[in-house]
Amino acid sequence: MEFGDGSVKASSELTDGGGGDAEVVLSVGGVLVRGADGDRSERAAVSAMVRTFDQDERTVWVMPRDERMMTWFQIVRIANVQSVRWVLGALNRRPTPVSVRRAQAWCARMEAAGLVERAQLGGAGGSLVWATYAGTGMGKPNLYRQTTRHEVAVSAASARYAAAGYAWQRDEKPTLVGGHQADGIALAPQWVELIEVELTGKRMPRYASIFAAYRRRLDYGDGNVITYLCNAESARTVREALLTLPAGRDIAPRIQVHEVYDRAGLWAGGTLPDWLQPAADRARF
Repeated sequence: MEFGDGSVKASSELTDGGGGDAEVVLSVGGVLVRGADGDRSERAAVSAMVRTFDQDERTVWVMPRDERMMTWFQIVRIANVQSVRWVLGALNRRPTPVSVRRAQAWCARMEAAGLVERAQLGGAGGSLVWATYAGTGMGKPNLYRQTTRHEVAVSAASARYAAAGYAWQRDEKPTLVGGHQADGIALAPQWVELIEVELTGKRMPRYASIFAAYRRRLDYGDGNVITYLCNAESARTVREALLTLPAGRDIAPRIQVHEVYDRAGLWAGGTLPDWLQPAADRARF
């Protein structure tokens, strides 16, 4: 799993699932390869990446896995505890989340180090979690603005794709008039998936503009498929637009529409959906 610009990178990380024996893992371009546990050079690389923070007479160890989580927070900005569970599981090379207890323990440890903060606003999904300036160099997000629910939903999508082995990055802002910025990009070997998180349906003229922009991107080879992640109501609106708009019919074969969120914008379901093909399987085709 890789976060960022999707280019081929190499970094060592320690994945211990929050406890137990550690294992050295090499991350190259989103593909995690297990290394020999006794490899001294890999152990030295990992040791060199460990940081400590002295907070109130307590030493907090920040491991390479924690650094990877900070990189993820640089991209998504804010998430709920459920999404943190999934990304921690992904860093353990598992398509399942860690327990709530382990996720909360990770949040508490990073909070003690001054790298994350939390807020409980009520409702399902658990506390909202974000990285501090010390963790990412970015300021605190506004928890009460209208777009926060959407950002939390995007981080939920990113977390599930990470658990399926995909790299994740932000889409670039369009440089041309009439362009459109996706909510995220999921990457696998020879695979680029443009992700739209749609919690509220748009007007038909807006969809016509978005579909035309995506048609140009697909023609340029800027993606393999476009995936709309919706709730039940917004999924109906997107499907209607694809059926009735000429711009929608042009690209409908390359657009997937999935209902994954509830009305509150929370990802529904405790397992990865069947339609989310593992990134490793993409490389076989």
